Amino acid sequence: MKIKICTENSSKIYAAIVAINGKPLAHTADYSDINELAMAMQNQLTDLSIAKKDQTGATASGMSGGSVPSAYKYSRIVNSYQIERGASDWFLTSVKRVEIWGNASKNRLSLTPAQRDIALAKFTAQFSVQQVVVLAVAA
Repeated sequence: MKIKICTENSSKIYAAIVAINGKPLAHTADYSDINELAMAMQNQLTDLSIAKKDQTGATASGMSGGSVPSAYKYSRIVNSYQIERGASDWFLTSVKRVEIWGNASKNRLSLTPAQRDIALAKFTAQFSVQQVVVLAVAA
């Protein structure tokens, strides 16, 4: 599966999710969850100072359902989904039906080694490290 995440493809994304879930709807994903993940991950790439031309290949994962009160004692059906950054857009690459207890997993961005190196270089260029000062202790 590889569906571009855009409003024109929202019905395709919805159809893919419905095909996987069947009847459960309460804690499952919809187009807005996947679109929010794409926007959040795009913001993270921008915050890491990775240029658009270098963003291709980054992936992210998300899970619908959010948090539930600690007293919630039932399992629930949620969706786990994976997206990937293309040359100019994000694409939905997988959606799975998952049964969980408790809270859903947090969104997670995964960089390529080259993207990691760019982010580290930009970050470390912002500061310098002081020399260690050795203090003499009087006896």
